[in-house]
Amino acid sequence: MPATPPPDLCVFDLDGTLVDSLDDIAEALNECLELLGVPGHPVPHYRYMVGEGVPRLCQRAIGDEHPHLVARLIELARPRYRARVVRHTRPYPGIPDAVRDFAAAGIPLAVLSNKPHELTRLVVNRFWDEGTFVRVQGYVEERGRKPDPGLLLRICREAGVAPARTWMIGDTPTDIETARRAGCTGVGVAWGFRPVADLRAAGADLVVETPGDLATAAGLPGGADGVAGK
Repeated sequence: MPATPPPDLCVFDLDGTLVDSLDDIAEALNECLELLGVPGHPVPHYRYMVGEGVPRLCQRAIGDEHPHLVARLIELARPRYRARVVRHTRPYPGIPDAVRDFAAAGIPLAVLSNKPHELTRLVVNRFWDEGTFVRVQGYVEERGRKPDPGLLLRICREAGVAPARTWMIGDTPTDIETARRAGCTGVGVAWGFRPVADLRAAGADLVVETPGDLATAAGLPGGADGVAGK
C-alpha cells in the first residue's frame, strides 16, 4: 500500500466517481445535436467530453465544423438534461457502502463537481440523505470550475481540515490537477469515465480499482485489495 496519510476530509467528484451519469448526458446532448442538424456521438465517446463543465462539453460535442452553434447547444442542453438528469443515472455499485464506511469512521465528506450547481444538488439529494455531505458544490461560474482550486480550498477551510489532510477523489485528470493545485492528495478511481493511464499521467497519488478499495487506502476496517500508487 502506498505511504499516503489517511484523510481527515474526503471531497468526491460526482459524475464518473459517485454516479454513472454518462447515458443521461449522452442522450440529452445527442437529442439537442439532432435538433441542430449535427450528428450525435456514441455514448462511450462522451467519456472524453465531460468533466470540465457544460460549455466545454458542448464545444467538444459540436466539434470544429460548427462553432457558431455552440451557444445554441448550451442553451438547448441545459433544460433538456435537467428534465432527465436521473433517468438512468445511479451510484456505482459499492459507492453507497463506501460513503457509509467513511461516514461511520467520522470522516467528513463533500462533493465538488463541474456539473451545474443546481443539478449537482439534485443528483446528490436523489441518492443520499441530507447531511451525508458537509458541502455539495457544483459549477456556478467559469472562473471557479475545476481545476481552479478555490472551491476545494474553501471546502477545506469550512471543514477545518488542512489541504494536506484532504483527499480529492475523482475519475479525470481535471480532478487530479485540482488536488495538486490545492495541495491535497489526488485519488484517482478506475471505474469512472477516463482510463487509469490518464490519471497516472496527471500525477494521481493513488489509484483505486473499486469503491471498496477506498477504505483500504484510508486505513478503515473492512477494505479490500486493489490500491496502487503512481
